[in-house]
Amino acid sequence: MEWSKIPGLSQAHMEQWLRTMTSPESPIPAHGVIPKLKPAFVSCGFEEGTLEMAYPVLDWELNSQGILHGGVLSTALDTSLGMLCHYYTYPHVLTTVTMHATFLKPIPPGDSFHIHAKLASFGGTLATVTGEVMLEREKTLAAACTATFKVLHHKVKQAAE
Repeated sequence: MEWSKIPGLSQAHMEQWLRTMTSPESPIPAHGVIPKLKPAFVSCGFEEGTLEMAYPVLDWELNSQGILHGGVLSTALDTSLGMLCHYYTYPHVLTTVTMHATFLKPIPPGDSFHIHAKLASFGGTLATVTGEVMLEREKTLAAACTATFKVLHHKVKQAAE
C-alpha cells in the first residue's frame, strides 16, 4: 500500500502528531535517550514521505576529539528515520533491522544539524528510509544513512497515544 493512501492520515495530522511527539509534553518517556537529544520538528511532507528534524550539538554528546560522537549521531538518525516510519505504521511498534551510516564531515560543538528523512519503500512489514545530515551553519552534508525498519504487529501501549 502506498503510504499516502493510508486512511485517516494527512498532512495536517502528520504535522500535529510529529509536533506532539517532539514537544516537552511528548508521550515518549522522559528518562530515555530521545528527550536528552532535544529533537525539534522542522517540517514534513505527507505525500512525499519526508521529515526534517533539528538537533543541537550538546556538550555531553562530544567525543574525546571535541566533536559530535558518531554513536550520538547514529541515535539521532535512528530516531528521525524511525519517527517518520512510525507515523505511517502507528499504532504498531517498529524495530530497526539494519542501519548503514556514512560519516562525511565532523559536527562541531555549538552547531546544530538537520536530519532530512525520506521513505524509500514501504511494504506490509518492512520500510526503508534514507536520511541526510546537514550542518546548520555551513549548509553542508555531514552524513548519509539508509535504514530498514520492521513493523511488529503489536500495538504501542495506550499511554503513548
